[in-house]
Amino acid sequence: MKAIIVILSMSSTLAVFQNEPVKPVKNIPPQANAGADYTVPSNDFVQLDGTSSREEDGIISRYQWKQIGGAPLVISNANAAITGLTGYSKGEYTFRLTVADEKGAVSTDDVKITIQD
Repeated sequence: MKAIIVILSMSSTLAVFQNEPVKPVKNIPPQANAGADYTVPSNDFVQLDGTSSREEDGIISRYQWKQIGGAPLVISNANAAITGLTGYSKGEYTFRLTVADEKGAVSTDDVKITIQD
């Protein structure tokens, strides 16, 4: 009886690939735009509009309006891009819009509204 011996040789090669380090992507902050200063008669509807704000590399995830000048009044929804004002009378009022992107970067812009009789 003859025996046939078959020897299989398996060789494996271990390859190590070195990738270039991943460079973090720089977050471009949003650009708040509270609009241009304006004057309106006291009997007009007055609103704040931050819809011209921009975010180049993501989304604006938060709007926040805050009154920083003038007699106190009511901001209908301080967390909306567009919101109304109530309780105003003749005078100058200043508001600050703060916008934030989904990565936490923030930007601010101010608008002055003058109410006339």
